[in-house]
Amino acid sequence: MKRPNFIVIMTDQQRWDHLGCYGNPVLRTPNIDAIAAAGQRLDRFYVANPICQPNRACLATGQLSTVNGCRQNGIPLSPGQVTYAEVLRAAGWRTALIGKAHFQNVTDVPAPSRQAAGKGDDLPASVALARREQRDGPDYLNEVRAAWAANPDRTVPLPYYGFEYLRLCIGHGDQVEGHYSRWLRDRCPEAVDLRGPDHALDDPAVRVAQCWQTALPEDCYPTAYVAEEAEAYLRSCRADEPFLLVLSFPDPHHPFTPPGRYWDLYDPAEVELPASFGDAVNRRNDLPDALRQAYRMGDEDPHSYWPFHLFEPELRRIIALNYGAITMVDDAVGRVMRTLSEVGLDDDTVVCFTSDHGDYMGDHGTVLKMGLHYQSVIRVPFLWRDTAQRRQPGVSRVQASAIDFAPTILQRAGLRVPVGMQGEDIFAAPPDRPVLIEDPGIGVFRDPDSRSALISLVHDDWRLSLLEGCMDWGELYDLGADPNETTNLWFDPEVAGRKTELLLRLAERQLALRDLSLCPTARA
Repeated sequence: MKRPNFIVIMTDQQRWDHLGCYGNPVLRTPNIDAIAAAGQRLDRFYVANPICQPNRACLATGQLSTVNGCRQNGIPLSPGQVTYAEVLRAAGWRTALIGKAHFQNVTDVPAPSRQAAGKGDDLPASVALARREQRDGPDYLNEVRAAWAANPDRTVPLPYYGFEYLRLCIGHGDQVEGHYSRWLRDRCPEAVDLRGPDHALDDPAVRVAQCWQTALPEDCYPTAYVAEEAEAYLRSCRADEPFLLVLSFPDPHHPFTPPGRYWDLYDPAEVELPASFGDAVNRRNDLPDALRQAYRMGDEDPHSYWPFHLFEPELRRIIALNYGAITMVDDAVGRVMRTLSEVGLDDDTVVCFTSDHGDYMGDHGTVLKMGLHYQSVIRVPFLWRDTAQRRQPGVSRVQASAIDFAPTILQRAGLRVPVGMQGEDIFAAPPDRPVLIEDPGIGVFRDPDSRSALISLVHDDWRLSLLEGCMDWGELYDLGADPNETTNLWFDPEVAGRKTELLLRLAERQLALRDLSLCPTARA
């Protein structure tokens, strides 16, 4: 039987409903919608961790963050972790990644020091940490953005986490480096004077936080680079040699800087605000301080990565720009799909579309991510268009998460799943499996020893969330009756039985997802 090719299209920080095929009435995404129309659209696909670097590690390894070790931004993925790309490559597939990887740290700014526990004398550095291998040093500096800006001719040892062909985009908006840096230097030598807010075309006096009108031309923007490189790669492929091609777009992640016509493609007055926009739940004093901290940090510094509140005009502007960035990605997807057809490989190729996590995009008056586990952040699009002989168009209510992605790819390739991968084939697993979501909490970005972790269970149209160190508070939402998550039922005695059931389900799921990656080497 002919082995299938795989094209995995991934966006960065995209809400599940920011696509036409998911019912968005304003956003135009005809090329991505065509993938959905010819395949399966999953309506209940979730992250395993709602943060960039950790969830990308979950997607790559089929393991939870607490198993692959990448529990928060700032902890690279170890080369000792087997990725689905490595498995495919070992079985004879060509493997390529074009765009954002984020398997390693993108800065070399040192994190705050960890503190040894307890009382007594300070420990020698050699034994101060319980695990000596901290994923640090020269082997983990391949994605440092500033290093690529200083030297666009850098190289990366290959294969890179299983990818034998690599073209990196590091950063967001018009401030991207990596292999893209050299391409941009050659394509647009004056680019250094075109990028960033200081060189933007709009008036800084009326600018919305995280937004500027880039002076970079459309054909020099990172989205165009990913499309162009993907087209070139596809033209090098042969019908008798299966391939995996991952296209990982840096957009629509903030800052919001869609170029050219995409900047004002959508009228802010025409975008629809989320139904929960007017709900000020994030400002209520009854939230535990560890959660309110996320929104305090964002409101104090809306130019960083933390969630912050906006008034309606500013929010409409951000959503319109987010739409522009997504439509540019859609146009790039159209280019790639046309090339796939032109080279005669369309019928033999599985195409998957997803995102690494979502964005509040106005939910409860906020934007960006981190904080509470609203659907806009933990739920992402997932489309699966199989090869021509196996296409079954439809909408699936199967509940799945990021850890199921790698096993699904491998099973479709006809390969066994490595021992210790925790996920399951999406299309063969029970449809009602609970989804477990881990989150270190925003406190770790200021204090690595912060005890602010969140854990959530999504099951049977309910979400239950617990906060570390705060057992007298939690979240419980009936997603069927309250899809906008405006009424927390945690303290409601009428649903006490449901809460108890979900707590047991949470414990059961944690047991089922224990780490089995280490195997016994003898009978002891």
